[in-house]
Amino acid sequence: MRHIARQQLTLMMRSHWLASFGLLFSSLAVLVAFLGNTGGTGFDGFNRMTASLLNINLLLIPLLSLLIGSLFLSGEKEDRGLMLLLTYPISPWAVILGKYTGLFIAIWSVLTFGYGAALLVIFFVGGGVSVSLLVLFYVYSILLAAIFLSLAMMIGIMAKTRFQALGISLIVWAYLVLFYEFIIMGFSMFMMKQWLLPMLTVSIFFNPVELIRVQSILSLDGASVFGPRLYDLTIWADGLLGQTLFILAVLLWTVLPVLYSVYRTKRGVEDE
Repeated sequence: MRHIARQQLTLMMRSHWLASFGLLFSSLAVLVAFLGNTGGTGFDGFNRMTASLLNINLLLIPLLSLLIGSLFLSGEKEDRGLMLLLTYPISPWAVILGKYTGLFIAIWSVLTFGYGAALLVIFFVGGGVSVSLLVLFYVYSILLAAIFLSLAMMIGIMAKTRFQALGISLIVWAYLVLFYEFIIMGFSMFMMKQWLLPMLTVSIFFNPVELIRVQSILSLDGASVFGPRLYDLTIWADGLLGQTLFILAVLLWTVLPVLYSVYRTKRGVEDE
């Protein structure tokens, strides 16, 4: 598994995709850190700069993880490289986990470089920085990348061609990032008032983007943005039960797609 991960990481580091996304993410993070600090708010609590950086994370990290993960894996299927790899005495577990590890390290390096550059900008312009909140924000970004990379592995195994993987990835990204919130808002218009809060609570766990968004805002002391009608939600989600369910949901979103990828590989992906 270690050799497969190293090979995948080497291929990723030579990819123009990763370099392009890394440059885009770092530029936006630095720009947000510089412009957001002009008001003197710094990275302390939920303010204009942290809200902007959170939106960039929720838009770019899922897109980066889905495209890179699914296109690389489907490309290897299309080129029959994955079939050749499976002819060696290597278990499907080692192949899938090795590729996942290599891809994850590559995306992690991009995020770390972007956050490091933004932190340097904040330091040189003299902005206030809460290190604990910044580390927490960074961890949530890594979790978001881990979840969507896991989904990308599943899409890459299911798709027969790169074009199909690209289409599925864009549909999944658009649904989870752009349209899911509007769909939930539409449902809420037809719900009885007493069912509104349970429905919104459950809907958070069915979308990893909303899961990370809510936990990030609560961790940055920004619960007030949800408004008084969702006060009970913020109290519950910020408590011990809410934190425990958050960890379980992240684990399920990360582990289940990888397990399915291994299952599909065992079922004979080389025959497709």
